[in-house]
Amino acid sequence: VNECEAGQHQCSDNQLCTNVYGGFRCVPKNQCQEPYVRVSDNRCLCHATTAGCQDKPASIVYRYMSITSDRSVPSDIFQIQATSIYPGAYNTFRIKAGDEQGDFYIRQINNISAMLVIGKQVTGPQDFVLDLEMVTVNPVMSYHSSSVLRLTIYVGPYSF
Repeated sequence: VNECEAGQHQCSDNQLCTNVYGGFRCVPKNQCQEPYVRVSDNRCLCHATTAGCQDKPASIVYRYMSITSDRSVPSDIFQIQATSIYPGAYNTFRIKAGDEQGDFYIRQINNISAMLVIGKQVTGPQDFVLDLEMVTVNPVMSYHSSSVLRLTIYVGPYSF
């Protein structure tokens, strides 16, 4: 049952309903913190010309997913992909924060995409909040930027 699609949830207007195994979660729509500016329900931007943005990722995108408990490992669970491709630029992907126990790793597929892999068996219920960073470098144009996908992973209580 998807309570979010069926409208069987109690999330407020300033929350998003996220379907998880065995239920749903209500998450805040606007998670942008200064100096970031909200551009959609799940995206915050920080323009390089704005004070305080020079050393921060240009964007933070929020995503949510649910996985079953005790799944076989290693297991591909989430694909990350660049939305813009610039000639001469190359992208690298890494887990910037949230994986203190080393449960996950990134496998780069090509210049524009990578796969998040769960490398250790995890038992639910528990939540992970991973900051997946894509760094874009263009040596010809002396260009360097990064963006973060903040992925919340809900591990369900059951293995089915």
